[in-house]
Amino acid sequence: MKTKNLLNLGLILIVILSMNIMGCQKDADKIQTIPDDGQTAGLKAAATGSIVTAGTVVNGQFDGGVALTTDNSVTLKVTVTGVGTYNLYSNTVNGYSFAKSGSFTATGTQFVTLPGTGTPTATGVNTFLVTFGTTCSFTVVVVSAVPIVQSSCNTSYTYYEVANHKTLKVWLDRNLGASQVAQAATDFLAYGSLYQWGRLADNHQCINWASSYSGTAVNGVTTIRSSTNAPGHALFIKTLVSPWDWRFPQNNSLWQGVAGINNPCPAGFRIPTNPEFTAEVATWVTKNIAGAYGSSLKWVTAGYRDFPDGNIYQTGATGAYWSSTVANTTKTIVLRFTSAMAITADDFRAVGYSVRCIKN
Repeated sequence: MKTKNLLNLGLILIVILSMNIMGCQKDADKIQTIPDDGQTAGLKAAATGSIVTAGTVVNGQFDGGVALTTDNSVTLKVTVTGVGTYNLYSNTVNGYSFAKSGSFTATGTQFVTLPGTGTPTATGVNTFLVTFGTTCSFTVVVVSAVPIVQSSCNTSYTYYEVANHKTLKVWLDRNLGASQVAQAATDFLAYGSLYQWGRLADNHQCINWASSYSGTAVNGVTTIRSSTNAPGHALFIKTLVSPWDWRFPQNNSLWQGVAGINNPCPAGFRIPTNPEFTAEVATWVTKNIAGAYGSSLKWVTAGYRDFPDGNIYQTGATGAYWSSTVANTTKTIVLRFTSAMAITADDFRAVGYSVRCIKN
């Protein structure tokens, strides 16, 4: 009798235990179907698809030794072939990484932004991998956060490094002689100086900007061309005589590289080449002023100072920057952009154009 009672009691305990287990399973099912971080109820399966490598965009400025913020992320373009949950994450490189979980509720092209976390420990180029059907690689350029101080036009200017994550090039964050990073394409506080090609920073380049469309040269003009690399004065040299250069005879060796004659850039920086300008423009969303300002370098429309009269033209309407690339015996290549186009073309060296320096 006691044995039978014990068996009945055991059966009762087993039934109760089984009911509890089933209850936990049901609760677990409920937890899995509760929407969380973008997940939709009922989506338990893993999403399927692939990453469109060409659509990857790195967002933000990455500084060595500075913790990442919400501005630092990578946006992936993916083709979703099956809805469901996803967990996208990169490997950890140089002390930081990217990750995002959620769900795709529709097939087709989707964009997912993976926030970055961590602190880059060193400057340089870092390569990350993310897998979703296919494995995508993308690069991030970590720049120095140390200010770069240089004096010109009787003023001390502070510059910082900024990177283009597609070309992997590092530039100064503003034009030479600019007091701030541009807040708009027509931000006159970001216009800076207008240099004649190949001249050193002898104050001929100094401009007082009154507005987005008006500026006045600090120093006057002369028609006497220089026969040396250093004219010895701060006057803008205008000319109506071939080869339309401030220096005669001309010198094609000026501004060539970081150690080039009359290089006006801070130590370790130089005037960019035409191929470097071409590569930069190729990364702009649109090939015009909007695309130029929309890039990480935030190019501006300071116009130019013309060589026949020394006056300033096209301020607020044209951006124009000298390269170091000599086009022929009389001209040098310039990057020029307006609301309608962005091109590199040659021009006479006596013209005064903006200068943006690239890291060597």
